[in-house]
Amino acid sequence: MNVELEELSACRRKLNIEIPVEVITAEMDDAVDAYKQNVAIPGFRPGKAPKHLVMSRYKKEIIGRLRDHLLPKSYHEALQENNLKVINIIEMDEEIEIEEGKALAYSVVVDVYPEITLPEYKGIELSRDRDEVKDTEVDDRIESLREQRADFEDVEDRPISRGDMAQIDFTGTLEGTPLEEAIPEAKGLGEGKDFWLQASDEAFIPELGLGLAGLSSGDKETIITTFDDTFVVEQLRGKEVSFAVEVKAIRARKLPELDEEFFKSLGVENEKEFRKQIEDSLEAEKDRAADGKLREIIETYLLGKTSFELPESLVSSTTQQQIQQIAGEMQRNGIAEDKLMEQKDELLATAKTKAERQVQLRLILQQIAEKEEIQISDSEFKREMTMMAYAYSMQPDELERTLKENNQLDDLRGDIVCRKVIQLIQDEAVIDGKTKSAEINEEDS
Repeated sequence: MNVELEELSACRRKLNIEIPVEVITAEMDDAVDAYKQNVAIPGFRPGKAPKHLVMSRYKKEIIGRLRDHLLPKSYHEALQENNLKVINIIEMDEEIEIEEGKALAYSVVVDVYPEITLPEYKGIELSRDRDEVKDTEVDDRIESLREQRADFEDVEDRPISRGDMAQIDFTGTLEGTPLEEAIPEAKGLGEGKDFWLQASDEAFIPELGLGLAGLSSGDKETIITTFDDTFVVEQLRGKEVSFAVEVKAIRARKLPELDEEFFKSLGVENEKEFRKQIEDSLEAEKDRAADGKLREIIETYLLGKTSFELPESLVSSTTQQQIQQIAGEMQRNGIAEDKLMEQKDELLATAKTKAERQVQLRLILQQIAEKEEIQISDSEFKREMTMMAYAYSMQPDELERTLKENNQLDDLRGDIVCRKVIQLIQDEAVIDGKTKSAEINEEDS
């Protein structure tokens, strides 16, 4: 077999492959021999029909099978001969036909893994920036838990304060026209009776909620509201609406006391144990945040110490994934499709920048994994699958089937291997002047 290799770019190669006529003839002869054992031709016992008769009658099928056999075989032999590690097949001759008495020639364009000169990644010096837990943070977390478990009680002797719930009747108008008449899509927002609304920016219409503060039961007031650019009803965005409001009742938030009943509901004995539990939780959060920053530092270090051209097809496919993710996040934040189209150039540029960083980092980590012989065991993969399934409220088998259908199983394995590489670098690093082994010895002593 003759193979001519062309370098189209740093990561793109063209293989011109030619299978000599004598190989084609021999392979075709073997194919006919194999085929005639399994076909029935009138007048001949199985396997005894002349080759020329078998070939004449089943030429199309034989050549088709021969083509399906020779193309992948010759392609993989060409890769091995030239020591190529392929990422993607970019292009291949469309019509590749085998003809008797002729050599078979075809071309394939592929993207290959780049050559990467790895930086020193063991024993690098790092600094772990970890915030300490403050008493005020513990107090804030306790208040947040109290607010989550708060009740509301009727109030009659004072105006509405921020955070109160107010029962109101309201009618909305846009430039003097009833709101739902002016904007049919605003159904349910035009008027309401005995409607409970929180007097805060957490209300479904924040300005309306905030505008209730200071009003008393029985008061009537017109509250002007301008809907922001992220409001769920697109047609209302940027519109100024007048709401005629009548306050009918007020309920104040009543926080639970830090007493025995409250502590018991949370599974602790007393306030000291409760604060310790909150503090431990915050300490764990600080540790996770510090580890996250450390991983970012390691990634930035690896990216800054390497320079190589990236495979075009890999950057292109990853860019498309990034576009879908960014666009999805923007839509979930209430940005309309027409706004996305207005920002498409900026969106594409952002996606490509992220994709290039992601591809570069993954290729570096993959090469380190190969050098360090880091792999993922079946038990590790199953554990990861179980944790992911739990997060998505799915059964592990169901999640695995979904990932397999979307060709994402290898991506998940790759993600796990890359995390193990980052962990290896972190374990081998000198962090704030200490190695992990030194820290372990200190803990043991």
